[in-house]
Amino acid sequence: MSKHKKLLKKLKSKPKEMSRDEVINILEKYNFNLDFKRGSHIVVQHEKLKNLPGYTPLGELTIPVRNGRYVIRVYLIRIINAIEIIESE
Repeated sequence: MSKHKKLLKKLKSKPKEMSRDEVINILEKYNFNLDFKRGSHIVVQHEKLKNLPGYTPLGELTIPVRNGRYVIRVYLIRIINAIEIIESE
Protein backbone atom coordinates (compact mmCIF):
# COMPACT_ATOMS: atom_id res chain seq x y z
CA MET A 1 0.00 0.00 0.00
CA SER A 2 1.38 3.40 -0.95
CA LYS A 3 2.20 6.06 1.61
CA HIS A 4 -0.66 8.22 0.35
CA LYS A 5 -3.20 5.40 0.75
CA LYS A 6 -1.97 4.67 4.26
CA LEU A 7 -2.32 8.33 5.23
CA LEU A 8 -5.79 8.52 3.69
CA LYS A 9 -6.83 5.37 5.57
CA LYS A 10 -5.49 6.89 8.79
CA LEU A 11 -7.39 10.11 8.11
CA LYS A 12 -10.66 8.28 7.45
CA SER A 13 -10.31 6.36 10.73
CA LYS A 14 -10.80 9.78 12.41
CA PRO A 15 -7.86 9.76 14.81
CA LYS A 16 -7.71 12.21 17.71
CA GLU A 17 -5.05 14.16 15.80
CA MET A 18 -2.67 13.92 12.86
CA SER A 19 0.61 15.64 12.22
CA ARG A 20 0.63 18.80 10.13
CA ASP A 21 2.96 17.19 7.57
CA GLU A 22 0.67 14.18 7.09
CA VAL A 23 -2.33 16.46 6.53
CA ILE A 24 -0.39 18.62 4.06
CA ASN A 25 0.67 15.50 2.15
CA ILE A 26 -2.97 14.43 1.75
CA LEU A 27 -4.16 17.92 0.79
CA GLU A 28 -1.47 18.26 -1.87
CA LYS A 29 -2.45 14.89 -3.36
CA TYR A 30 -5.99 16.24 -3.93
CA ASN A 31 -4.66 19.45 -5.52
CA PHE A 32 -5.75 21.84 -2.78
CA ASN A 33 -4.14 25.27 -2.91
CA LEU A 34 -2.41 25.80 0.42
CA ASP A 35 -1.72 29.15 2.06
CA PHE A 36 0.22 29.09 5.31
CA LYS A 37 -0.88 31.93 7.55
CA ARG A 38 0.94 33.44 10.46
CA GLY A 39 -0.10 31.90 13.74
CA SER A 40 -0.23 28.24 12.72
CA HIS A 41 -3.19 28.24 10.35
CA ILE A 42 -3.46 26.69 6.93
CA VAL A 43 -6.01 28.06 4.49
CA VAL A 44 -6.91 25.42 1.92
CA GLN A 45 -8.82 26.22 -1.26
CA HIS A 46 -10.28 24.10 -4.03
CA GLU A 47 -12.36 25.09 -7.06
CA LYS A 48 -15.00 22.39 -6.43
CA LEU A 49 -15.78 23.80 -2.96
CA LYS A 50 -16.79 27.24 -4.21
CA ASN A 51 -20.14 28.50 -2.87
CA LEU A 52 -20.86 25.29 -0.96
CA PRO A 53 -22.19 25.51 2.62
CA GLY A 54 -19.37 25.59 5.17
CA TYR A 55 -16.85 27.08 2.74
CA THR A 56 -16.15 30.63 1.66
CA PRO A 57 -17.31 31.86 -1.76
CA LEU A 58 -13.77 31.11 -2.95
CA GLY A 59 -13.97 27.51 -1.71
CA GLU A 60 -11.69 28.04 1.28
CA LEU A 61 -11.42 26.25 4.59
CA THR A 62 -9.20 27.41 7.47
CA ILE A 63 -7.44 24.70 9.46
CA PRO A 64 -5.77 25.66 12.75
CA VAL A 65 -2.63 23.72 13.64
CA ARG A 66 -2.25 23.03 17.36
CA ASN A 67 1.21 23.84 18.69
CA GLY A 68 2.32 24.24 15.08
CA ARG A 69 2.43 20.45 14.72
CA TYR A 70 -0.99 18.78 14.96
CA VAL A 71 -4.44 19.04 13.40
CA ILE A 72 -7.26 17.90 15.70
CA ARG A 73 -10.17 15.59 14.88
CA VAL A 74 -12.80 18.31 14.27
CA TYR A 75 -10.76 19.69 11.37
CA LEU A 76 -9.78 16.24 10.13
CA ILE A 77 -13.49 15.50 9.70
CA ARG A 78 -13.93 18.73 7.72
CA ILE A 79 -11.01 17.68 5.49
CA ILE A 80 -12.62 14.25 4.95
CA ASN A 81 -15.88 15.95 3.95
CA ALA A 82 -14.05 18.23 1.51
CA ILE A 83 -12.23 15.27 -0.07
CA GLU A 84 -15.53 13.39 -0.45
CA ILE A 85 -17.06 16.39 -2.24
CA ILE A 86 -14.07 16.60 -4.59
CA GLU A 87 -14.15 12.85 -5.32
CA SER A 88 -17.88 12.90 -6.05
CA GLU A 89 -17.54 15.63 -8.72
